[in-house]
Amino acid sequence: MNDGMNTSSIQRNTLIAVVLLTLWKMYFAATLQLHPDEAYYWMWSRHLDWGYFDHAPLIAYLIRLTTLFSQQELWVRFGGILGTLLCSVLAWRLSLQLYGDKKIAFASVIILNVMPLQLAGSIVITPDTPLFIFTGLSIYLFWQIVETRSAYYWYLLGVSFGLTLLSKYTAVLLPVSFFLFMIFSDERRWLKTIHPYAAFLLSLLLFLPVVYWNSEHHWASFLYQTHHGFDSRHHPFRNLLEYAGGQMGIASPLLWAPGMYASVLYLFRKDKKGLFLSLTSLPIILFFAFSSIQRAAEANWSGNAYFSFSILTAYYLQSGGAGKKRLFTVAVVFSLLLNMIVMLHARFDIIPLASFSKNAAQADATNWFYGWKELAQEIEKDPSVKFAMTETNQVGPEISYYTKERIFVCIDYQRTPHNQYNYWPFPDALRSQNGVDVYKLGAETPPYDKYFVSTGTTSTFTAWRNGVPLRTFNIVHGQGYKYPAAPNQ
Repeated sequence: MNDGMNTSSIQRNTLIAVVLLTLWKMYFAATLQLHPDEAYYWMWSRHLDWGYFDHAPLIAYLIRLTTLFSQQELWVRFGGILGTLLCSVLAWRLSLQLYGDKKIAFASVIILNVMPLQLAGSIVITPDTPLFIFTGLSIYLFWQIVETRSAYYWYLLGVSFGLTLLSKYTAVLLPVSFFLFMIFSDERRWLKTIHPYAAFLLSLLLFLPVVYWNSEHHWASFLYQTHHGFDSRHHPFRNLLEYAGGQMGIASPLLWAPGMYASVLYLFRKDKKGLFLSLTSLPIILFFAFSSIQRAAEANWSGNAYFSFSILTAYYLQSGGAGKKRLFTVAVVFSLLLNMIVMLHARFDIIPLASFSKNAAQADATNWFYGWKELAQEIEKDPSVKFAMTETNQVGPEISYYTKERIFVCIDYQRTPHNQYNYWPFPDALRSQNGVDVYKLGAETPPYDKYFVSTGTTSTFTAWRNGVPLRTFNIVHGQGYKYPAAPNQ
């Protein structure tokens, strides 16, 4: 009776914890302005296509789906919140299948939810959001193949992995992890059947629209990502240290250290379940560690490794003695507090950085959530403005979002690094209208005579946060747009 009550209370406590954390995230998702990256992907959702220059297209489809009835910030980000809920269910079910212990399932779900990657990170919607969701689903489905020995799950896995590929190109590392597991376990018998290959072919069929888009655009996205991921920089040791620090940051240091130890440990133990979790997380983390030697690797690139990582860390800490269980509690509390401080600071500016250093206050990463609505309002003070030209793909999407697309945004493709704006043509109907050029104070003065038929007044706008100037823009008014179309338009 006591065991039943204990089991019931674990399940109830897990549900309560996930619901409370979800409500917490929804508040911040609804009240923080969009980060420029989020606004950029939101713009994709307003121009649906088979592919995009920077990434695979699923992030655009996801945002379009969640914003069918409202464009408010919460709904732009809602896919990330739903994704964490889905991954929590998958982590619970997979943990129970692997270890048959609800305490380990509880720990897996809690670790997944308190990692900065998922707690603070999931309110910022990026291509990593669907990547993490469908990586988790693919890992879950692969274990169903192992558990049931049913070929049926191979084809569900093929669909799931196809969606993972449509999320982000780094998904190609996942089948490598599955292959390694089959090679080093008795699951290699599947390699003598048609099912793995047919499933992989199915996933490639789902990915074909992206290949088609690239073929129509000179393979631009594939070439960009290849260059972006492997471009050489000559600071290998520093890059590696920064990458390791970034991994601790997204996973929380007190969870990352034992998780990495467990991941290496189970590579060499005769434990099929531990090997599965290790090989679906560690190779991805190590791949980008090696990549960082050639070029600085961003912390989030290995983010999809942390689904399996969460479960393995939970098992390692919960299956040990009292010391490991205390470490679990301390690590979870530490990660939760760290996330709460960062998120509260993002919303309420609770860390008085300006009292220590003006430069530190201006360099605060949470400043990216401020000033964009106010910039859009400043531009809209002149109701005759119908278009805006910007120097980056960070400012432009924010103007579009916070003017509710009343102002069309374009870029100077000759002065701006190639991005998705290069593929969106300027409407001919607006060429005779009034517009503005928006660029940061201190940047090189744009060639207005190439943009406008005639140039009018110039004003400046400064975005502020609690008395700290964040960024200042020059706003140059002009009449008539005469800039030629980009070669890709």
